[in-house]
Amino acid sequence: MLVNKRILLLTLLFVSVFLFAPKAVAQDIPSVYLYVNDLTTPPTLLRSEVDDITSICYQVDNLTSAEVAILIVNSTQPLGISQFAVKTFQSNGIGKAGRDNGVLIVVSTNERQWRIEVGYGLEGVLNDAKVGSIGRSTIEPALASGDLYNGIYNATLQVGQEIVDHYNGQANNPSLFTWNWKGIAITIAIFLLTGGSVISIRGIYRRSGYGGGRSGGGGAEGSYNFMRRPVRRRNFLGLRPRQHRSTTHRSVTTID
Repeated sequence: MLVNKRILLLTLLFVSVFLFAPKAVAQDIPSVYLYVNDLTTPPTLLRSEVDDITSICYQVDNLTSAEVAILIVNSTQPLGISQFAVKTFQSNGIGKAGRDNGVLIVVSTNERQWRIEVGYGLEGVLNDAKVGSIGRSTIEPALASGDLYNGIYNATLQVGQEIVDHYNGQANNPSLFTWNWKGIAITIAIFLLTGGSVISIRGIYRRSGYGGGRSGGGGAEGSYNFMRRPVRRRNFLGLRPRQHRSTTHRSVTTID
């Protein structure tokens, strides 16, 4: 009788672990929306800073169809940043379905770590060495000094530049003129519907999800516990890397 009870107890324990362990892991994976997701408490980025980075991501998407997502969290535990980035990428399907042309930039403030995860379709453009160089030259020096915005902004800018220069994906809307008028029309319409409330790019796209891309497991990661000299690069927006944090809102930059 005692043996039977032990067998029953072990069986129930095994079943409970089997049923509930996947749910526990799933709860650690956040939903990621277009394009910048600051899930830290208190928020790491100002509203205007989110808009600046969102503008880069949207223009990359518009020109090439590639999707760049930014995710800032307090912690990636219990998974650790490598598994956290891979599972978040896969769960949210960053990148277009069938093209797998997504990039996920993850920054963990508590662990002081970063990772750039790259989809299958962009591995030829953004190999491990290249994204590692981008992370070390932009994220690490800026984040080591506590200026998270500059590090993330410059990393996004360099990733976007590489995609625009070297990726041959089909753009969603190759006409910049059409995009400018479309963006203006959407902004005016929402402004009128909300009774003149102030809106931002983040507000327009915050509920939009991604298209179903897959991660190739490629990318690079590191910590920002030490300083490195930033590397200056040309960028497709005609913007210089950010040097100082600004609390004022900057208008969305269009590509000439």
